[in-house]
Amino acid sequence: MAEFEAETALCEPPEWVTLQRALFALSTSAVDRFVELYMTDNGAPVWPPDGHEGIDGFDDLIEGIYNWPLLYAMGGDRGLLEQACTVYEGAVERASRTPTPFGHAMVEAEFEACRDWFHLGEGNLFTYNMGLAMPDDADVRERATRFADMYRPDHPAANYDGERRLVRGPMNGSMGPEYTDFSAYEHHPYGADYRWARHGLPWRDGPFDSTEELLDPANESTLFELMDKRCSTGDIPLNLNITSLMTNAYLHTGEAAYREWVFDYLAAWRERTAANDGIIPDNVGRSGAIGESNDGSWYGGYYGWSWGGWHYVGIGPTVAAENAVLLGGETAPLDFPRAQLDRLIDNAIAVPDGAGNETLYLPHKYGDPGPYQYDEGGVLTDDDGSVLYRDGFYAFQPHSDPPYAIHLWYMSLDDDDRERVRRLRNHDSKPWSRVDPTPSTKHGAGEEYAWLSYLDGAYPDYPVAALQAARSRLYHQCRRMDKEGGPPESPSEDYCRDRNPVFHRALLQLTMGAPQPIYYGGLVMAQLRHFDPDRGRPGLPPGVGALVSRVNDDGVTVQFVNAGVTARTVCTQAGAYGEHRITGLEHGDESVDLDTKTIRVGLPSASTITLDIDLDRFVNDPSYEQSL
Repeated sequence: MAEFEAETALCEPPEWVTLQRALFALSTSAVDRFVELYMTDNGAPVWPPDGHEGIDGFDDLIEGIYNWPLLYAMGGDRGLLEQACTVYEGAVERASRTPTPFGHAMVEAEFEACRDWFHLGEGNLFTYNMGLAMPDDADVRERATRFADMYRPDHPAANYDGERRLVRGPMNGSMGPEYTDFSAYEHHPYGADYRWARHGLPWRDGPFDSTEELLDPANESTLFELMDKRCSTGDIPLNLNITSLMTNAYLHTGEAAYREWVFDYLAAWRERTAANDGIIPDNVGRSGAIGESNDGSWYGGYYGWSWGGWHYVGIGPTVAAENAVLLGGETAPLDFPRAQLDRLIDNAIAVPDGAGNETLYLPHKYGDPGPYQYDEGGVLTDDDGSVLYRDGFYAFQPHSDPPYAIHLWYMSLDDDDRERVRRLRNHDSKPWSRVDPTPSTKHGAGEEYAWLSYLDGAYPDYPVAALQAARSRLYHQCRRMDKEGGPPESPSEDYCRDRNPVFHRALLQLTMGAPQPIYYGGLVMAQLRHFDPDRGRPGLPPGVGALVSRVNDDGVTVQFVNAGVTARTVCTQAGAYGEHRITGLEHGDESVDLDTKTIRVGLPSASTITLDIDLDRFVNDPSYEQSL
């Protein structure tokens, strides 16, 4: 392991270092208070209440704590990890004794019994973050492999057909894919006006002409029956999120079968897409035939092109491609989601803003002709005021999911992918050189463009602004704690998620050169990862900050600062899982050729060092093994 020593003394630490260390400390205190106020005496959530019967909600509980292990793995206090484990165990125990209409519990064998991979992807982020935080823990490793094994062909749950390389239902889990009843699954506390007015009718050949008709419970029940017929069996693109479950197991074990599952399943979806004129079909029957349960139509599946559109369809291909790149070392799998996004760009409409800019309005949905109700803002309309429909495509609006395009660039670091991100800019949204300190969405998105602007050298104040925004959001949650003083009188499944005081995105970007993972099931993908050899644990040592200021196809630039009074040592690894190789390094006047995945940096008290690191990316076998 190559070793380097900081020789530049500090008189005053940079503001970003002070903010980083303060955010770690404040997060620990806020989590302690969160658990004290919103959990039972033994640390368990207060939802589901006694007597509750239902299917939805377990993922929302876990979303309230999913990033606590990640913050620990970046350098947070061990109390974050201990609190997360306590709440998780309590949530599992509570959901394991909560009945569903199907005669089994909400959670069986510590895994949701039968759910879609939009929600399973969200809930399993905790599982993946625990791999970064506690890879040597026997329980963490056992869960990772047991969960993945539920999707092997020989598992009793029968989720996966290995011969046809397909998942046998849009809903699946520890009890298998046979427990689907959309009148139960689609229950939502906001009611039918939310379900249908927001997303619109899923089909135009059904018995209803408008979403208003579905406000009648009898009509909605009729639609649920049609959904059961068309959407309860077979494969959908969201199931590509299962590749993260398999990749997670591989990172723990190195067992080839998990890696091959990812390659085989992704290849099956690429073949289906090629057979469908290059656009991914959103429903495949158990025989492997496209549109088998949907009158032969390639669109109209659950969470498909006519349902939630690109927002949902784009998740699985992007997540699976990332995992395949990580496991295989080649960037060719990115062609799959890239081609889907380019198909939408090719059908986009450029809308000028009056200031010399044009925003691309991509079609986010595809369906049969007919008047569409679509209650989300920013959608182009026709001359008669109806939603614009053209050659099957509709819901034309600015690209609403920048993480997809940004993740393509991040995994390839290709100039063309970077230019694609620029082309998709919404010029009517906030400037790229501004961070909004108000509370962010649950998936922490919205600042990717500002981060990229910083990496381009156009927003030098971003580190301070991003960390200040994270602190502001934490303070907002703490003021809410002050006001409430305890759990809501009638808590919903969202009560933990909506009050989570941990905001990790800025720390990921700045210390590891990493984007926010795709929230619905992606793994952390990073340029660097840091370890504390003196304490034998992951993360930056106490008093130490890191700032990644360059990310490109040559490598990264990172500055380390020890703002404390005790000498520290940092071990820095190339990649979140050691998947990259350090081939060279420059600092000051020194230039060194290297062939290693880890370097050791000594940091005397009140010192700093800046390193320009050359990386050869995705050349090592990835693993959760810690570089200490």
